Amino acid sequence: PLEMNKHARPSKNSPTDRYRSLDRALATRYVHLVLAHRRRLAAAQHGVTSEEPMRPRVEICDQPQSHFVTATFELPGLKKEEIGVHLTHDGRLTISGDRRPPPFLYNTDPTLPMYPMKELKYGRFERTINVPAGLEVKDINASLADGMLCVSWPRIVLPAPSQGRPTH
Repeated sequence: PLEMNKHARPSKNSPTDRYRSLDRALATRYVHLVLAHRRRLAAAQHGVTSEEPMRPRVEICDQPQSHFVTATFELPGLKKEEIGVHLTHDGRLTISGDRRPPPFLYNTDPTLPMYPMKELKYGRFERTINVPAGLEVKDINASLADGMLCVSWPRIVLPAPSQGRPTH
C-alpha cells in the first residue's frame, strides 16, 4: 500500500494551491479596501478631503439640427462664483471648484444637531471634457440654474469638399 506523507506540499499547479493563492489575493484586496474606506470616513468626519478631486457627472447633448453642443454638469449647492471654467487651445474644457460643507455640519457642540448619516460629498471637484480645438472663450456660453451648469459651444462645421474636377 502507498503511504501518504502528511507534511508533503501539493504541487504549485494543484487546484488547492491555486485556490489558496486566489484566496490570499482576495483577502489582501479586501483588507486594503476596508482600510481605505475607514480612512475616508475618518477624514470626512474631520472635514478633510482626499487628494483626488471628485468628478461631477455630465451629459453632453449633440443634437444634429442645432448649431450648438451643450454639456450639462451636475453641481448641486454651488454658486457661480465657486465654479471655474477653463479652456485650452488644444480642445480641453475643465470645470473645477471646491464644494465646502456648511459650517454647522462638523460641529462639536452637543447642543447643536447631530448627523448620524452623512452621504453628501464635499471638497475639490474637477471634470475635463474634449471640445473642438481652436474654440475660443468668447464662443462659450455658460449658465447655472438649480445646481446644473450648462456650457454650450458652437458646432464646428468643416468646409464642404469642392465639387470641381480632381487634378492629376
